[in-house]
Amino acid sequence: MFGQGFDWHYILLTWDMMTSGKKIILVLIGILVLAVAAWQLYKYKFINNKVEKAIAEKTKGLYNIHYEDISLDEASGTLHVKNITVIPDTAVYNQMAAEKKNPSVLVKATIPELDILGVKTPKALLTRQIEGRTISLIHPSIEIMLSHSSQDTTVYDPFQDISRELLGKLEKIGMDSVQVLHGSLLVKNMDGGGSIVKSDDITCLLSGLLIDSISVKDSSRIFFSRSFGMACDEIQLPSKNKKYKLYISRLAFNSSKDELSIGRLKLIPQLSETAFAASYPVSKDRYDFSLEDIRLARLDRRSLWHKRIDADSLVIGKSVFKIYRDLSYPHDTVSKVGKFPQQQLMRLPVPINIRKVVFRHSFIEYKERNARSDSAGKLQFYDVTASISNVTNRKAVIAHDNRCILQFKARLLDQAPVNARLVMLLHDPKGRFSIEGNIGSIEGPALNPLTRPMGLAKMEKGYVDGLHFTFRGDDSSCKGRLTMLYRDVKISLLKKDEKEGKLSKKGLASLFANIIIKDSNPGKRGDPRAVEVHFKRILNKSFFNLLWKSIFTGVKETVGMK
Repeated sequence: MFGQGFDWHYILLTWDMMTSGKKIILVLIGILVLAVAAWQLYKYKFINNKVEKAIAEKTKGLYNIHYEDISLDEASGTLHVKNITVIPDTAVYNQMAAEKKNPSVLVKATIPELDILGVKTPKALLTRQIEGRTISLIHPSIEIMLSHSSQDTTVYDPFQDISRELLGKLEKIGMDSVQVLHGSLLVKNMDGGGSIVKSDDITCLLSGLLIDSISVKDSSRIFFSRSFGMACDEIQLPSKNKKYKLYISRLAFNSSKDELSIGRLKLIPQLSETAFAASYPVSKDRYDFSLEDIRLARLDRRSLWHKRIDADSLVIGKSVFKIYRDLSYPHDTVSKVGKFPQQQLMRLPVPINIRKVVFRHSFIEYKERNARSDSAGKLQFYDVTASISNVTNRKAVIAHDNRCILQFKARLLDQAPVNARLVMLLHDPKGRFSIEGNIGSIEGPALNPLTRPMGLAKMEKGYVDGLHFTFRGDDSSCKGRLTMLYRDVKISLLKKDEKEGKLSKKGLASLFANIIIKDSNPGKRGDPRAVEVHFKRILNKSFFNLLWKSIFTGVKETVGMK
């Protein structure tokens, strides 16, 4: 019933952005340090092209730097540069590409103002050490171009090479702080295809920057600094098919807490429900997600260099998940075998290990349009709280514990309490799982927003006292036991009136239905009826469809319906 599973494309875009961010920071540090080095090494014979030559030499001709004005206060150790531009030389890059030595990232930068404060000049001259207070970039505009043809750096730890390149003939570079204020960022593919990431109002602060032969081995440092902080007002990531946009607002990273926070993450469909359904030849799920107050805590920063996510917890304060499907279109015939949630987790190209994921307050809605009723029903869960433990695709972690466990609590249609525990076996070839759940009491007519449009049936009266189920399943089937307690049920079967466009009662069919169904459980003998459920999976439908159909099969058998 519930969709085809979430498209991980949007998460991977965010991950690419984060890993590219490491390279961005390192490039910025390189630009800053080269500016300082050029000032110190050439200041007594300062000519306008000295900095340009230093940058070109240091980057092997790949980058050219230009600036409008430079002012130097020797007494206070202050340097102010206006309107800096850093431009890559495409001819040099193409030559590197021909030799298969091209970098995976190219940078274009415009920096209206660069300030370097408090550099200790005598020490730099006598000991080949640069030390100072602050380097500031104000309103920089950075354009990052990514190349997919360069060599893979998945397991490459760049600290040694970067520190060697930045130091050059210097023995030590140390600054109290390096800050980027109110910058903008554009990330795009070098081969075209539009922007990947667009971000505004970025602020970064590196405190206690130190680059020398010892600090590079210090695992407590991040980007050569004792602490690193970053904040960004908004990031936009369009999807490849233009059907969605991903917005991330108020993103921040605090290295002292090893915590990544996001104020809001929204996956926004760019087409209306009707237009989205019409854009595909088969029925597809349309997602509309919003998550607020997100905290990724105790993030292992060293793992990020190896493109791995390792954290203690991911907590989402508030979230809304809406899914829409129009069943008037043919169902997708592509097999969904091997696409259970735990199986999709194993296929992620990013190694991930989050010990616990928590949803504190959520709302979930599945809306389905039925062609026979020409209307849509909504399955809604209010006040959802959920936790998922052992969210990982790391083989070493799975060898210790292969269970990913979901604990779920909510109110069905804002009335009946729901509790469920789902255990998914990780790295299991058959995708085995088990689930146990309870649904509390609810009046029969309260289910009509579901049964009328989705099942062409109306609950005239009755009361469901409770439902309990225990199932085990895999890629091919689901089986188990279900008990539903109910009383005094009476239903009407419906049909669509073609003239008036409304649902009307099927009198004779409703009469026979009420004769056939068992109106209560337990019956007159007082013994509750439990049914054994054996449901063979529809292979081109989702994991949630398997669960729903298994429950629905048990409900129909309990009331005596075929």
